[in-house]
Amino acid sequence: MFFRIDQSASSLHFADMALDSNILAPLPRSDSRRTAVEVYETLQASILSGKLKPGAILSQVEVARSLNVSRTPVREAMRMLQESGLLSGEPNHRSQVVGFDPEDIEALYVKRIVLEALGVSITTQKMSPALLKELKQVIKELESDKAHKEFAVWQSHHRRLHHLVVSEAGDAIVAELQNLERRSERYQSTYKGQHLTGWWQRGEAEHRALIDAMAAKDPCKSSELAARHLARTALELLASLAPEYDSSTLRASLKFAIAGAAGSKK
Repeated sequence: MFFRIDQSASSLHFADMALDSNILAPLPRSDSRRTAVEVYETLQASILSGKLKPGAILSQVEVARSLNVSRTPVREAMRMLQESGLLSGEPNHRSQVVGFDPEDIEALYVKRIVLEALGVSITTQKMSPALLKELKQVIKELESDKAHKEFAVWQSHHRRLHHLVVSEAGDAIVAELQNLERRSERYQSTYKGQHLTGWWQRGEAEHRALIDAMAAKDPCKSSELAARHLARTALELLASLAPEYDSSTLRASLKFAIAGAAGSKK
């Protein structure tokens, strides 16, 4: 089941008029292969940040015109975005930004809870002084006034933190978690991007507790704290964006991750 954020009659209709230059601006010229990647990254960033809203219609012609590129890299970029689950439709025609789907939120976080708990456990066991120093610096930046005032800055530091806490888990796990983090960011942008008073406080306390457990080289506690942090975030997102959704599978994944962490201690 999909649900959409209501938009007023005065909202921008992407199917009927040129894209707003504040959303998509012309890209600098480069070789055609690189351009396809640049188009993909530009559209991905606009979707994840919420600039391109759920349900927005994108045509190859309008995107190519807005970015000042040919339709060939746009077609390839849209194909890549469909494969990553951010667009639906036919890449040779119009595509649509995928709407907010509570099942997608739950699926993303079910995977993240289990996989990140494992990644944190492995990284904790391999913790080095250099990595711990970097984690503490990211925490400091994440809790800065600038990060609290500018959501994009907070999101960048937050992404870095979640990368570092699993950085010793191997390339495959790190890459998969980065992909899941990116996909979940658009939901975070919608909820946290509303700048509710003190929205960062609980998360920051959880981050500090996690880093403390990792510094103490306690993989069991670190793993459980990581799982609880992600589950709490997911439950808040669902409560805000789809309050009637049954989140029992999400809760089951948390229990599974905690049981796994406890079992690894034996």
